[in-house]
Amino acid sequence: MTSNDAETGEPLTPAPFPVTLHTLHWGHPPTDAHGPDARPTALLLHGLPSAAGTWWQVASGLAAAGWSVTAPDLRGHGASPRTTRYALDDYAADVAALRPAHGGAWDLVIGHSLGGAVATVAADEHPEWAAALLLLDPVYAVPEDARPGLLADLLGDLRALDTGELLRKHPRWRSEDAAQKVAAARAASPYLVERTLADNSDWVLEPVAGRLRAPVHILGADPQLGASFTPAEGQRLAAANPRFRYSIVEGAGHSIQRDDPARVVAEALAGTRRRTP
Repeated sequence: MTSNDAETGEPLTPAPFPVTLHTLHWGHPPTDAHGPDARPTALLLHGLPSAAGTWWQVASGLAAAGWSVTAPDLRGHGASPRTTRYALDDYAADVAALRPAHGGAWDLVIGHSLGGAVATVAADEHPEWAAALLLLDPVYAVPEDARPGLLADLLGDLRALDTGELLRKHPRWRSEDAAQKVAAARAASPYLVERTLADNSDWVLEPVAGRLRAPVHILGADPQLGASFTPAEGQRLAAANPRFRYSIVEGAGHSIQRDDPARVVAEALAGTRRRTP
């Protein structure tokens, strides 16, 4: 039951609070971050409405390259707790509490769609959390006039429970991609989708990204296939922040980690080499 303000009688906004996220892990546990056998660490943040298991190809590729990889179910998704709040600040507080086993910063945080927005907010509020970001077609703006259509599309994802139809619609996906998407949709709810939009009426992240201290590489979807992150956004941010890079993955739709997982793994490994003295 929602309580009311004693003076105005208006409903009180629920207070923010963190939740402990359910996580999956690929690869060997990380060793001492400064030792000779240190393993690079990666945190993978999925989109809306999705789940940690959808990272299976990227996570496997990084683990095979010697990385220690962790992926959480974001709040309200998969096996993580349900809650009354789905503001970006809440999502960010949850993931900022996740750290490599040896402590310190993640060598790389990869975020897709909503996960890219969450990673951006978390990295801004906690500069020590991530050494670098690799963001896949992140959602940096949700204009008011676009919300009804976006809500309809997202709610439609919850009803996309036919793996055969998904594979026909997305010919570059593997059968496991379709199976993981269906499992994630079954674990999500319309309430989660509705509140994530309603609790973020000021969803404008370009100014936040412009002041990030960590290197950021955004892989944008092919604009001809319905990109969420636009070339105009990429050009503006590249001009505003010298740590920012933007590339388009030709032929890949919004789910770049499904359409071209090899490209995502290659960019992660290349980015690590660039940052190694």
